[in-house]
Amino acid sequence: MNCPRCKTPLGTLTDPDKIVTCGGCGARLVTRTSRTKQPTTASPASAPAADASASLAETLEALVREVRALRQGQERVLALLESRGRRPGGGDADEDEQVPTLAPIRAGSRKSVVLIDDDPATREAAVAELKQADVPVRAFADGNGAISGIAEQKPDVIVLELGLDGQMAGKDVINMIKATMEWVDIPIVLWTRMGVANQKEARLVHGADEIVPKAAGPGALVGRIINIFRRS
Repeated sequence: MNCPRCKTPLGTLTDPDKIVTCGGCGARLVTRTSRTKQPTTASPASAPAADASASLAETLEALVREVRALRQGQERVLALLESRGRRPGGGDADEDEQVPTLAPIRAGSRKSVVLIDDDPATREAAVAELKQADVPVRAFADGNGAISGIAEQKPDVIVLELGLDGQMAGKDVINMIKATMEWVDIPIVLWTRMGVANQKEARLVHGADEIVPKAAGPGALVGRIINIFRRS
């Protein structure tokens, strides 16, 4: 091998992976192998990118589960509503006299309330106060029973404990009601032990229409319900 500048012979290279110095002109020469060799280091951004992808996958999976649960609940609600359009004894009505299966049903002209509260003491106190005010009320201790009751007879107001225990949480009950076209117009009043700061939080964060803290007492709840009746 000769120097590309002065053509001085460089001799045989014992180690091709290095920089050599020409004895004739003093030039420092990089051998072909050294010139083409590149460091192989992992991209520093690869680990954060992998973490971000994993986080996105978990978020999407949680969203899919929530949508599936909501869809299953809607199907159950529709089945309950459709069953109300069938004749007693199991037979369907004739085509000419079929009852609309999803029509709102209310008890006469009197406005009624569905109360959903898993605390027996506050539930009974609210029921007693509502009956004292001559307001028809049906009380339920869990979300599943309440959904069946609403499908059986649509109320004018729903009163709900946001911190409901059981298979269906308070937020799930609200989502189910707001996702059902026949129920979306029913006002929801939060009668709750949870710390909801104000009416704005009740509406924007929790999807309800009103908030009455349990600390205010059942009399305040009845007063709010009567005001809703007057507005509607």
